[in-house]
Amino acid sequence: MLRDVPAREDLLNVSPEELADAYVVALDDHVRTADGKHYTPPLLAQGLYQQAVEALGGEPDGLVWDPASGAGMLLLPALRAWLARHTETHPELALESVRHSIGGRDLDAAAVWLGNVLLAAELLPTWKKVSAPRRRPLPALLSVGDGLASPPASVQVGILNPPYGRVRLTDEDRKRWKHVLYGHANRYGLFMASVADNLAPGGVMSALVPAGWLGGSYFQRLRSHLADTAPLKHLTHVTDRAGVFSTGVLQETVMATFQHGHGTGRAKCERLTANGSVVRSAIGYGQLPKLGDRPWLLPRRQEDKALIDAAQAMSHRLTDYHWTVSTGPLVWNRHKPQLVAEQQSHAVKIIWAGDLDGGELHQDPARDGMRYFLPRERDRFMLLERPAVLVQRITAPEQPRRLLAAALTDEALKRWGGTVSVENHVNVLATLEKDSPLTPQVLTALLDSEALDRLYRCLTGSVSVSAYELSALPLPGPATLKAWASLSGDELLQSVNRIYGLTL
Repeated sequence: MLRDVPAREDLLNVSPEELADAYVVALDDHVRTADGKHYTPPLLAQGLYQQAVEALGGEPDGLVWDPASGAGMLLLPALRAWLARHTETHPELALESVRHSIGGRDLDAAAVWLGNVLLAAELLPTWKKVSAPRRRPLPALLSVGDGLASPPASVQVGILNPPYGRVRLTDEDRKRWKHVLYGHANRYGLFMASVADNLAPGGVMSALVPAGWLGGSYFQRLRSHLADTAPLKHLTHVTDRAGVFSTGVLQETVMATFQHGHGTGRAKCERLTANGSVVRSAIGYGQLPKLGDRPWLLPRRQEDKALIDAAQAMSHRLTDYHWTVSTGPLVWNRHKPQLVAEQQSHAVKIIWAGDLDGGELHQDPARDGMRYFLPRERDRFMLLERPAVLVQRITAPEQPRRLLAAALTDEALKRWGGTVSVENHVNVLATLEKDSPLTPQVLTALLDSEALDRLYRCLTGSVSVSAYELSALPLPGPATLKAWASLSGDELLQSVNRIYGLTL
């Protein structure tokens, strides 16, 4: 019972933002994770609204809407700005108008109750101006309900930090969202699509979301739909976020602002540091692809501009050189009885992701307890008997490099027994074209270069290194690759960085 819960005297004299934060932090971890709930810091809430106003060309006079409002703190900057503009409006008229100007919705009834109290407190000075006999209850700006349902009116400014995480959809919902779904559905992608679909002509949407949608395969239809419906206008990478998210958000995040029907093919790019204060650093403008479903290669810092300009002039990809990318086929926990520590008849060595640490193929002792695989006849597809280039699939957020590649050369393959099995945390890049100008040596050097690693980070904010995004990396033409065939070591790496416009 609530009477058994100790009072939080430390919350008696705090701001609305601090109260909303305390509510989210107080939730059980499994509830917060399951529902994808995250509190938006005031600095980022203000930044989102500023981007929206800039894209709109002025303060909104229509509905400002948050479809995943929680306790409504994303709406505070808009509400405060609205009240500042209506100080001369008759107070009764203002209190009636605000309910049509600011609104939100959430499934969490407790958060909505708290949000209505906190937002109503902002209205008290206006309410006080109404003569006592004429005073009515303060308007409830938030309601309990499904944020993916249509808002009460066309949205002039959609502002959102939607729940994150994959969600299993019913057949009916999958049909409803098929225009923005490709494979798995992620909550935040659905919310972005919903707001974009409900924008008034010229309306804008500002969203604080993970950066993975910029390049991920599962978001290709969402990118295409946004490019056609509400093109990207402004992208801000949120950096140096230590202590910013009290709920421990680990994903790289961006503040992305879109405008209905206004496409120029370019997006303003910035970096924002939010540790105690907001510091914005201009990057410039990034060029959006003509085919919106393709990964959006946009600069993350000012020095990336030359890199991206050089890359966007390159029309070749891995498939043009007859290279394929696949995921290592061995899922160890499905074949655990077939994994052994010692060499046995017909056993083959396993290449684990840890064997690629440092960019050199080696035998990581931590994996020697399950070093060999005993394949059955039906497991032949899990065996690799030809040279390849191997790339780790999963990296840590703090890892200095995203691309960790190692060549499985003929010599290395012989040392490992002539046949190996690659586990599924490793990408396998292979070709049957012996005369391809993109040799394993050159491809490994490309992936080991500072240029390709930074280019990959511009392509996606995900810590996963997927076949889709590797296949999207721009590569030089055949003449350049053939010229590199006689180079090796630092000379080759320097030449790679130079051709991509990167000077170290």
